[in-house]
Amino acid sequence: MLNLRSTLFALISLLITTVTLADPAQSAYLDVVRRYADTMIDRGRDNFGPVKSGLLLSALDRTSLSPLKIRPAPPAGVRRGDRSGQPWSAMTGANPHLDENLLRILYTLTQITGDSKYAKVADEELTWFFKNTLSPKTDLLPWGEHLSWDCVADKPISGGEEAMHEFARPWVLWDRCFELAPEESKRFALGLWNHQIANHKTGGFDRHAPYFEHGPVDGKDFPRHAGFYILTWAHAYKHTQDATFLTAIEALLARFERKRIQKDGSQVGTIGPLDSYAASVLVAEPLASRLKAFAAKEDDLILPDLQNPKSAQAPLWQTGYSAGTQASTAMFCLARFEQTQNPAYRELIISIADRYKDSVPEEDLDAWPMPFGHAISTQLAAYRFTNDRKYLDQSARIANLAIQLFWQDNPLPRASLKTGHYESITGPDTLALSLLELHATINKLTIPIPSNTIDR
Repeated sequence: MLNLRSTLFALISLLITTVTLADPAQSAYLDVVRRYADTMIDRGRDNFGPVKSGLLLSALDRTSLSPLKIRPAPPAGVRRGDRSGQPWSAMTGANPHLDENLLRILYTLTQITGDSKYAKVADEELTWFFKNTLSPKTDLLPWGEHLSWDCVADKPISGGEEAMHEFARPWVLWDRCFELAPEESKRFALGLWNHQIANHKTGGFDRHAPYFEHGPVDGKDFPRHAGFYILTWAHAYKHTQDATFLTAIEALLARFERKRIQKDGSQVGTIGPLDSYAASVLVAEPLASRLKAFAAKEDDLILPDLQNPKSAQAPLWQTGYSAGTQASTAMFCLARFEQTQNPAYRELIISIADRYKDSVPEEDLDAWPMPFGHAISTQLAAYRFTNDRKYLDQSARIANLAIQLFWQDNPLPRASLKTGHYESITGPDTLALSLLELHATINKLTIPIPSNTIDR
């Protein structure tokens, strides 16, 4: 009798036979993404409660295509406090941080299809959210790791016991936000400096800061969050030329330059190179060169660990809170390669792509959509680097399997292999973005597809 693994390989073969790269209906992947986007626009926006914000809900019932009336069991690896709803309540929250790739998809769909409705919805979300949800006392937003906007009760809510502001990932839509809501975007960036950073001299902060009241503390100044703040302030400086943001960047940069040096004189990576390098192109000298030098040193410190054979022992499909896959590492490498063209990162991406050959999740694993999206984008990056058709075929194999496993016969993907509802925290939009990338590759579109590299 065939075990599940053999059955999955048989399913994959069938899928590749029925939906191949030679299929004249080469819009199949685009169709999946458009149905997802159209359904979210038609059924997944906030038309509930006294205030009709139009925000995209971050969780939905896939059967009724409406807000959840119950609180479904979470996908494996998802903490209660990170979900878009209050504890022990149905999840009726909207969290743009968790829907960031969906917003990027909407902008891209307008470019691909010529239909302006997609970009219009994304613009409406950003405009309403920034103009209506800033905290009156801290100018922080109800988004990120723990907060969201309740689309039924029309108020900011927390998934945990306290309303704590914490970035969930980098925010890469700052240019559009400053176009749509310039005053509010600047207020948030200043709020991040004044109400997230506890010590303006040392740069000390905690990744958590109260949303409703001023109360930043020092103690858990996670490096990745420092990178997110620096990138935010760099965009704010670009759009406002307010020197306060240069001061803020310098404070955190100096802090992590110090933290890089250990007691024995050795050095370790801290913030990583991505955000400091991205910020460097938005600010003036001499800070720009200092940020680039910081990023280059980070490369020297982290590349040996990435090249260590032990890195190949990381999981291929299992992810969760503070846990990534080899494909997510490849997406980090891709982001840095796009910045510097460093061949070491290119070779790492190709080697990781090879590890996914014929791979499927273990039968007892509650896999998320996100690692499938990263795996597809890894294969497509390897294809661009090598022009070897096997990577394009491999991306289609993973994509076809993902469509079967997550979408099934529904326009919305499910949150994981062992759940039945839609929930954006597990990265369904990351998977959809990779399908858009695959569609563009097959059809040789010249329209740029956003790089699938923000889940970090």
